[in-house]
Parts: sequence; structure tokens; C-alpha cells
Amino acid sequence: MSDRGNLILENREKLCVSAVTDVESFDDKRIVLRVGEDRLTITGEGLKLNQVSVEQGEATVVGLVDSCTYSRAARGSLWGRLTK
Repeated sequence: MSDRGNLILENREKLCVSAVTDVESFDDKRIVLRVGEDRLTITGEGLKLNQVSVEQGEATVVGLVDSCTYSRAARGSLWGRLTK
């Protein structure tokens, strides 16, 4: 089983995430990180990626965190999955 990472949320204002392998997208209301083989979507207000180190697998998000949701990350391109 791959490392699914850890989340540490402090006062809904600072979120530390481990096992980060990629930053898929981010803006001030939504941040999407690849964590191991999963996707972590963080929603809130005034969100900022304060620190990111894919080499060390760590990210820190600051702002008002409303939710953190894990989902399965898509593998490969849509065309590749359709033609299997």
C-alpha cells in the first residue's frame, strides 16, 4: 500500500500535508494536491500554498479551511483509459 499521507489542521487556518507528489491546481478558494495515488481537494477562503516541497513530499496551506476531500486520482489520459 502506498503512503496516503498525513493531515495536520491547526485552528482551521493552517494545514500541513505529507506525501505530496504534485500540485494539480490552486487558487484562493480551492487547492488540489496529488497525495500518493489519491487526489486531495482543499476548499476554503483566502487559501495560499505557503510552502511546497514535492521532493520532501510536504505542503503547507494557510487560510480558512472549510473541507478536505480525498478522491481517486485519474491515471493516464482519458484516451488511454478509453482504449484499454
